[in-house]
Parts: sequence; structure tokens; C-alpha cells
Amino acid sequence: MSNNTRALNHGVYGPLPTFFDDNQELDYVSYKKHLLTTKGIVPVCSGSLGEAVHLSYDERTSLIRFIRKTLDEEGLASTPIVAGVGGSSTRETIELARAAAKAGADAGMVILPAYYAASLNADQNQVIQYYVDICEGSPIPLLLYNFPANAAGQDMSSAVIEAVMRRAPNLCGVKLTCGGSIGKLVRLTAAISEDPSINSTRKFPFLLLDGLIADLTPWVSCGGHGTVSGIPNFAPLATMKLWKFLNNPNPTADEKKEGARLQAVLSNTDAAAVPAGIRGMKYALHKIHGYGIAPRRPLLPLKEAEGEAFMKVLKELLEVEAALVKESLVNQ
Repeated sequence: MSNNTRALNHGVYGPLPTFFDDNQELDYVSYKKHLLTTKGIVPVCSGSLGEAVHLSYDERTSLIRFIRKTLDEEGLASTPIVAGVGGSSTRETIELARAAAKAGADAGMVILPAYYAASLNADQNQVIQYYVDICEGSPIPLLLYNFPANAAGQDMSSAVIEAVMRRAPNLCGVKLTCGGSIGKLVRLTAAISEDPSINSTRKFPFLLLDGLIADLTPWVSCGGHGTVSGIPNFAPLATMKLWKFLNNPNPTADEKKEGARLQAVLSNTDAAAVPAGIRGMKYALHKIHGYGIAPRRPLLPLKEAEGEAFMKVLKELLEVEAALVKESLVNQ
């Protein structure tokens, strides 16, 4: 593992969409604007929301270099970059991880290969070995990403994840976007507490990240370390305000009440945003910031009726975010 990588800390991680122009080419102008709009949140590029499967090898590495350059120019040199590096084979994933490291990524995130899901599921030792092998071959630490909806239904148990965690010291954490995630969190937290060597063998403590901001409050109360959520893409201030409340050891009664209100608003939004996926995210960001509305084909933009129905669900959160923006300007 490279000694020059920035550590990943507890906090909010934001999977960035990849923006395209009218010719379906990368739109770096919109990407930069959006990256700075979400300043303070750790950027995750080329993931599920970033349409990793629609990007070429060169586009993935170009985005990482662009993010690193932009962050450094804005005085954010200490901000790490997480890049999706999952491929269809062990060999491809290691190649993507090495390329990401060379381009400036500090960690990679890896979802299970989906094409041979039935064969992988037939023997979970294959899943364990896959993560052990890619962690050994990667020069940067890797996050295990459990997201059955985007992995042909493959859902790793806490026992499988723990086995990888114990055998692969270059595995730096997990992102759990799956049913039963709180139960998995509790079991993994217990395993880490009972075996101090799990953290002592790593550059920084093992990260347990939630993939659904809808349950961030119980996630943190059960020992979780943060979230990797698409919601900060259109509500960064509301997300960070909730995170601040959750990390206050002595909240007032009013702060507890406000934290519960924020969690409820964010949860309602997340319930609609997850099924809306990248098409919903692109529609919302087009309406809010004017970015390109289209994903890469074969995906097409949401039709107006679908998009406006999604915007109605976002209305309460966007009002909260607008009030926080106004408050921040007054306090400058």
C-alpha cells in the first residue's frame, strides 16, 4: 500500500455523478462547479451514481486527475479521493486500482462483479478470495461495497465481510447499501472490538460506512462511522448539519429535536432518490444547477412527468437547504 495516500476519516462521502455534454462527452465545467458546490464532503468518483460502467479506462483516470487538480487549486490538498475501481475480473480490478492510484486516488471502492453472479454465489469462498486478491494487488486501500441492486442480487453476509476483513489488511472499510445493514454493522463492530489487531494492522481504523442516509442516526448510534450517500449532491448543508448533530456528545433538547427533523426529511428524500437512481439525480441537478440532464446511453433522461414528480418529493429538503444557504451567507 502506498504511504502517500491520505487517510479516510469518519464523515460524509459523496458519490459524484459524471456529467456529459450534448455529444455525450465528459463535461468538466459542470463537474468542477459541482465538486466545489459539495466542498467539505469527500468526493467519490466513478461509482454507481458516477456511471462507472459507462466510462472508459481513460475517462476514469482523467476524472481522478481532474478532481485532484481542482481540489489542490482550491486549497483542499488534504481532501482524499475515493474512486470506484470495480471490474469484471480480479485482473481488471487490480489494473483499475493501480491506474486510479497513479492518477491520484487515495482509496478505491469495489462492488462485486455482476456478470457471473450465479457462479460466484455458488461458493462464497470465491467472493472472499476475490477481495483478498484485489487487496493484495492494489497499491491503495480498498473499500468493500455491498450493493445487491447493482450486483445482480449478490448480498454479502457479515460473516463473509468479516472473513475478508481478517485476511486483507489493505481492506480499509465497507459501504453497506443493503437490507439488514444495521445488523451487519453491529456484528462487524463487535468483531473489531474483540480483536484489536484488525485496526492495528491498518494505516487507519477500519471504516464502517452506511450507503443509505435514511438510517444514518441509528447507524451512528450503533457504532457506524459515516455515510456514502447521493443526497449531499443536492443538499450538502443539510447533510453536514445532521452529521454535526450526530457527533455532538452533549446536544441540547433543541438540537436533538432539530436533528430528528433533519433525519426525517433526509430519510423521506432518500426513499425516493434510491429508486430514482442516476436518472432522477441527473434530472434534479439539471433543475437546480443547470447541469446536463442526460445519463450516458442506453439510459435516457427522465420524462418530464416523472422528473417533476421526483422534484415534488425533494421540495421539503430543497427548502431546508435553501434556508441553510441563506443562513450561511448571513453569517459570512
